[in-house]
Amino acid sequence: MHPRAKAQRIEMLIGVLGFFIAVAFIQTVILELRGKPALGSAMVLLGLVVLLWLAIRWRRRSPPVGGP
Repeated sequence: MHPRAKAQRIEMLIGVLGFFIAVAFIQTVILELRGKPALGSAMVLLGLVVLLWLAIRWRRRSPPVGGP
């Protein structure tokens, strides 16, 4: 696999995770404000944040690729 293609896939994963983190955060806040149980939503949010952190570490460890 070309290094740039690998970097683009990792960046796409980071973007998708970022979107779902925003959705999970909003859902958790709404559940908390309504006084409903939010533990499950908070655990999903935590899992997504950990995955995002791992993806960012993975991207930083991959070799830099220049582009036009």
